[in-house]
Amino acid sequence: MRYILDAPNMNHLWARLLIEELVRNGVKGFCLSPGSRSTPLAIAVSEIGDVDHIVHFDERASAFYALGWAKATGKPIALICTSGTAVANYLPAVVEASLARVPLLVLTADRPPELLQCGANQAIDQTGIFGGYVRWSFTLPCPDSAISSAVVLTTIDHAIFRALRAPAGPVHINCMFREPLEPVPIEGDIPNGYLKPIENWLSSDAPFTTWNTPESHLTTQQEIFILDKLENVKKGLLIIGELRRELEIKSAFNLAQSIHWPVFPDVTSGLRLGNKTEFSVCYYDQLLLSPEFVEIFNPQFVLHIGGTITSKRLLEFLEKKRPEYMLVTDHPLRSDPIHRVTYRFETDLVKFCSWLAPAMRRRDVYPWGREIIELCGVIDGVISKWVDECDELNEITVPRFISQWKTEVSDLFLGNSMPIRDADMYGSIDGTDGLVFANRGASGIDGNIATSAGFSYGRGRVVTAIVGDLSALHDLNSLSMLTKEGVKVILIIVNNDGGGIFSFLPISAYPETFEKYFGVPHGYNFEYICKMFGLDYIATKDKEELKTLYIEALKRGKSCVIEVPTNRPENLKLHRELQERIKSAVRDYLESSGLLKH
Repeated sequence: MRYILDAPNMNHLWARLLIEELVRNGVKGFCLSPGSRSTPLAIAVSEIGDVDHIVHFDERASAFYALGWAKATGKPIALICTSGTAVANYLPAVVEASLARVPLLVLTADRPPELLQCGANQAIDQTGIFGGYVRWSFTLPCPDSAISSAVVLTTIDHAIFRALRAPAGPVHINCMFREPLEPVPIEGDIPNGYLKPIENWLSSDAPFTTWNTPESHLTTQQEIFILDKLENVKKGLLIIGELRRELEIKSAFNLAQSIHWPVFPDVTSGLRLGNKTEFSVCYYDQLLLSPEFVEIFNPQFVLHIGGTITSKRLLEFLEKKRPEYMLVTDHPLRSDPIHRVTYRFETDLVKFCSWLAPAMRRRDVYPWGREIIELCGVIDGVISKWVDECDELNEITVPRFISQWKTEVSDLFLGNSMPIRDADMYGSIDGTDGLVFANRGASGIDGNIATSAGFSYGRGRVVTAIVGDLSALHDLNSLSMLTKEGVKVILIIVNNDGGGIFSFLPISAYPETFEKYFGVPHGYNFEYICKMFGLDYIATKDKEELKTLYIEALKRGKSCVIEVPTNRPENLKLHRELQERIKSAVRDYLESSGLLKH
C-alpha cells in the first residue's frame, strides 16, 4: 500500500483509494479517455498495476468497448473521462448497458462547485446526467480532509454492489477535483492520522465493505406450481431468448431435449446457428409468414427462457394466439413488450433448466409438433436452392454463408437493423457453436464496432462482426480499436449505400420523400479509412472469394475488414422473392400432409 501512503496530495490520495477499492472488488479492466480534470484518476490507474486498461481518444467508442468487454466477462469494467461533453458521450453506451443489464462503473471527473453555472470552461451539470439509465449515481465532493477516508471506500463498495445485483447495469460516480490536478506535493494537505479509520483495510487486500449479492431461486411452492402447469401440457412451445454464457446454452439445450416441445431459438440464444436440438424449429420466423401455418399452429402453453427475441413476427403471433405464457429470466425487469406474459419467474437460468429437465423427462410425452420440425427442413431446402441461384452476394446470403463457414475459433457479433434480422431468418441451421451476441438493449446502430472489439478482448477470441454501412459510418473512430493488442475482429461491412431497413417499412411507398430522408445514399466505401487506421481491407461481391478471404482471416486470427457491396433497391425484391417461395413450399407441405382443413 506504499503508493497510497505516499500520495502527494489529497486529490491523488482519493483517486488512489477509489481505484484500489475498485480492483479489490474485482474490477480488472479500465477504459480511459485523455483529459485534464481526470488526471488524478488516470495516474492512479497507471500506478496500481495488475489491471488491463486501454486509452482511447473517443469517449463514445471507449464506452461501447467497455460494454462489450463487460458483456464478455460478466464483470464490471470501469470508464474514466474528463468533465464536460466528454461525459455526455458516454450516454448511448450507458443506455445500452442499462437495458441490456451489463455492469459498468462510470467515473467522471468534474469541476468544483464554484465553477458550475458561472460560465467556466468545460463545466456542465454532470449530476444525474444519465437519468434513470444508471442503477445508482453519486457525486463525491472535492477531496477534503474533513471527510473520512472510509467514505471514499464505502462509496465504491456500494457502487459495485448496485452494478452487479439484479438487474445488473451501469453506476455513475461523479468525482469533483480542484486544482492542482498533477501529482505535486502539497505540504499539510493530508493531515496526520487521516488514514487511521482505514488502518485494517490498508493491511489487507479485501474490500472495506463486502456486500453479499442476494441469489434469486425458486421456492418449493413455486416449483410445485411450475410442474403442475407444465406436466400435462399437450401442445407446448419452448422459446429460447438471448443466452450469454456457454453453461446457459448447454443447460437450455438439455431442457429442450427433455421437454419434447417444438423449440423456437432466437439467433442470440446460441441454439439457432449451432447446438441445434432435435426439436429445433430454426426458421420459425419464416414459417409465420404463412397464413395457413398461423391458422393451424395453436400452442396452448409457451415457456420462454432467457432474454428478448428478435422476431417481430413471433411477437405478433403470440399476441394474436394468446397462449398461457411463462417467462423465466434472471432479472426483475419487465420484459413483456406484447403484454401477454401470464406467469413470471426470476431465477438463475442454469439452475432452472437443470432442475426442470429431469422432471420433464419423467412426464408423459405428447407427440406434437413433429410435422413442424420436418417443415423446418423443407424451408432450409428452399433457402439453399434460392441461395445457389444467386449470382452475387446479397444481404441474405452474407449472414447465411458466414454462419456456415464460421469455425469454433470465432464468436459472432450481429449488427442492428438488417444483419441480425437476416441471420435470425436465414442463418444456416448447421452452423458451428460459439456465442452469438448483439446490442439488443436499445438496438441502436451506434457503437457496434467498438462493442465487438471489447467483446473480442474480453473473451480472448476472434469475433466475426457483420454490420451495415450506416453502423460502420456511425462508429468510424472505433476502427482504430481493431488494431489494439488482443483485439481480433473480422469486420464484414455489408454496404448497401444507405438505410436498407427502411425499404421494409410503409414509408417506402412514398418515393417523393423516401430516398432523400430515409434511404440517405452516401456513396462511400471504407477502403481509405481502413488504410488510415492500418487495417487490412478488401472488397468483394463474389461468394467463393468471400469464402476464401474469410477462412484465411480466421486462420490468421488478425483484425481485418471485408466490405461486401450490395444493391439496396434490389434487397427488398430479393427478400420478397424468397419469402414467396417459402410460403408456397409451406402451403404445399401442409396440403400434402393433410394438415390443412379445407
